[in-house]
Amino acid sequence: MEKKYLKNLVVEMTAALAGENPTRFEEIAVGLGLAEWIELTGIMVDEGVAFLIFYFIEKRNLGGLLPKEALDALAGLYYYNLKKNIFAAAALKKVLQRLNADRIPCIALKGLVLAERFYPGFATRGMSDADVLVYRKDVRRVDESLSALGYSAVDSRVDDALQNPPGYLTSLDYRKKDGAMPNIHIHWHTVNTSVPAYMFSEKIDMKRLWEKAIPAHLAGTETRILCPEHHVIYLCEHGLRINHSFDRLILIYDIFYAIGSTRYSVDWDYVIGEARRFGLERLVFLSLSVARRFAPPCIPDAVVQDLRPPALAGGEKIFLRMQLGNRRFRGAAMLVYLAMNKGIRGKIVFLYRTFFPPRHILLQRGYAPQEKFSAVWYWRRTREALLHLCAVLRAH
Repeated sequence: MEKKYLKNLVVEMTAALAGENPTRFEEIAVGLGLAEWIELTGIMVDEGVAFLIFYFIEKRNLGGLLPKEALDALAGLYYYNLKKNIFAAAALKKVLQRLNADRIPCIALKGLVLAERFYPGFATRGMSDADVLVYRKDVRRVDESLSALGYSAVDSRVDDALQNPPGYLTSLDYRKKDGAMPNIHIHWHTVNTSVPAYMFSEKIDMKRLWEKAIPAHLAGTETRILCPEHHVIYLCEHGLRINHSFDRLILIYDIFYAIGSTRYSVDWDYVIGEARRFGLERLVFLSLSVARRFAPPCIPDAVVQDLRPPALAGGEKIFLRMQLGNRRFRGAAMLVYLAMNKGIRGKIVFLYRTFFPPRHILLQRGYAPQEKFSAVWYWRRTREALLHLCAVLRAH
């Protein structure tokens, strides 16, 4: 079978299981042999939904529809991720306890928050690191607290990273010398990208996010998380970053479960109002439109209609058409970012800053010390950006 067809099958399987429609899953699964299931499992892993699919297969006693070898492979992936998540939670617990002891306010983001509080099972959402938001003024104190736990920043020095221009990287990646996982990713702004996002990053009222954050018990420790409405907006912006562009289904299901969680209810009027306040209404509209296409129903029609711009820019139309056609790949959101820059001059400035960001941004993204800089870094950046643009042109 063609990979495109199998990719569509994974989309349908995930939506059927997450939407409590096991009959549709059975219809898809019937007649698939071991070879197809091996290919499908690889695609599930690439899409980040292998753990989620296995969870529902087990929960609804659908294992008999799969060849034993395929079921065993999914089970192995699931329980390995469970082990990883347990270790991640234990590590994050120590970090949160230390920050609490040092009286440093923080907000837990993404991975563990989604796995523990939003997804249907703790092992259904994978994570590569633990993300924590702190106040910018506290970053040096955080560095001292993490150093006491054996962590050190590996991508940059604190003073260098704090000087990054608005709209670029706003984080530091902390790791232990022994390589123990997970990494601790410290943020001081919710927008964190090596592609310039100055068009909207400074419009986001971080003080407001902090004021509306809610208490939560996470990894056995008291902390805070974003309020449901800000969480939805954040996940929409995160999924539409150029290096994501909803290239994986898991980014879409993050939004789905943040909305559908039984723990919290989403005030849609507040989502719409805050999206406009932060200058993110177009991003949220596009993200929710994509989520409606791939995930089970969870977003009211009226919300999408209220957020719909009077007119979509050409790049936004192309991006949305590709996404709705299940042509999802990294870099595609370049079209959306370009559309945010008005006029020829605005687009040229954006492209220049994309191809030629401050050298420290390139070095931090490449985990290289300052003395390693040379013109070759800009060549690599130019090549990467051109590859993204070529991929968009080919898909269109």
